Amino acid sequence: MIKLTGAQVFQRFEAALATLGDEDCDDAQADLRMKNVRNLVKWASEDSAVNLHDVANDVVAN
Repeated sequence: MIKLTGAQVFQRFEAALATLGDEDCDDAQADLRMKNVRNLVKWASEDSAVNLHDVANDVVAN
């Protein structure tokens, strides 16, 4: 297992946001989940003080 630097973690968050895109989904529940995950990943990528463990748990929950 490798350890990532903080900069590498935030680069991966940015890549995840690009992959998630901004498209809407025709399924309302799936659309809400996607929006929640996008918001969580965006929040984590913008704030270095965010507890990454909490964000990961929230993403999994959604």
